[in-house]
Amino acid sequence: MPAPQPPSPFFVGLDADGAGAHPAAAVVARLAGADLVSGARLARTVRQAEHAGLTFVSFTDALLPAVPGSPASARLESVTRAAFVSRTTTAIGLVPQVPTTYPEPFHVAAQLASLDIAAAGRAGWLAAVTRDAATADAYGRPVVGDVTREARDVVRVVRDLWDSWEDDAVIRDVATGRYIDRDRIHHVDFEGETFSVKGPLITPRPPQGQLVVLAADGEVPPARAGTGPGDRPGDAERLVDVTLVGGAGVGAARGNAEAAREHSPLVGVDLEVVLDAGGRTGADRLAVLDASTPTGVRSPWDTRALRYAGDAAGLVTLLTELATPGPDGWRPVDGVRLLPAVLDVDLPVLARDVLPALRAARLTAAPRAGATLRESLGLPRPANRYDTRVQADAASA
Repeated sequence: MPAPQPPSPFFVGLDADGAGAHPAAAVVARLAGADLVSGARLARTVRQAEHAGLTFVSFTDALLPAVPGSPASARLESVTRAAFVSRTTTAIGLVPQVPTTYPEPFHVAAQLASLDIAAAGRAGWLAAVTRDAATADAYGRPVVGDVTREARDVVRVVRDLWDSWEDDAVIRDVATGRYIDRDRIHHVDFEGETFSVKGPLITPRPPQGQLVVLAADGEVPPARAGTGPGDRPGDAERLVDVTLVGGAGVGAARGNAEAAREHSPLVGVDLEVVLDAGGRTGADRLAVLDASTPTGVRSPWDTRALRYAGDAAGLVTLLTELATPGPDGWRPVDGVRLLPAVLDVDLPVLARDVLPALRAARLTAAPRAGATLRESLGLPRPANRYDTRVQADAASA
């Protein structure tokens, strides 16, 4: 049996939504609605995350406010936020959360492809399901019963649409007056349970070929065999690049990550953090946040994520434990997505005391300017499924 290859650097992402991941973050931080939708504040936060050496930032999103009528729930749409900071950053990945249940898949594919172009290949997609009927009413659509089936169909057709333009479809042939070679642009002809898409996309193939797709464990099942070009009997395409898991403790999180390994090439742990800061312990800060949580909140802090409340040194120890390979040389966890309770409080501590310690231990590495998100995560650039040359190679294999 060949020796295991050295693992790629442990990735460390950060959710940069609003005032923080805790539903009382804006209240405790005393941020007004105008502050939460401020472009200057957003750009400053993401630049701080990039300078700290974080691999990517995600932008949580939801159509409905966490607290109806509350200015503390103000937010801009996630792809818009990511596009805004794409021109003020050079290395950090940008991963908006875009739901799969009710938005039009064609528009999702076009928006995300355009984001990857704007970000020079640094975009990802946090694919999420929507289970509440109120969101269906807001979209004016009937409630989708099987949201994971819908997620599978949407992610599959979005990937098909990204491939509907071959990499060299744009030829700019002045002599013949042709901008594209139409033989290198393909209809996807997708038929799902609730929608159909003809295609092709209206934008060229993204710089990464396929954006990095992240999803919570179990929300995007593999595609069925025989549903796409080049499929062979018995194939089941993994549609997710990074599966995110949680757990009640480090051991549970590592176990969940190991079980999720069959769903994607990489597995990360969602980790809520409340750090000692400003002369107060993380536990004290969390108690204040919990006591300040508005009634009727749609996004409670009680989630499936792993949670840490304490000092920076303890968080470094926890992350080191997650990042350390087992006796067999294999590492069940490839990285984490940090969910800071209050961004303005927890991010400076992460930047000053946590990320430098991880780099000093050679557990993580800052993404380099100009690298794509796939390169930062150690993921290969996928071949185009519609390219006849690729299909011929697959048939002869």
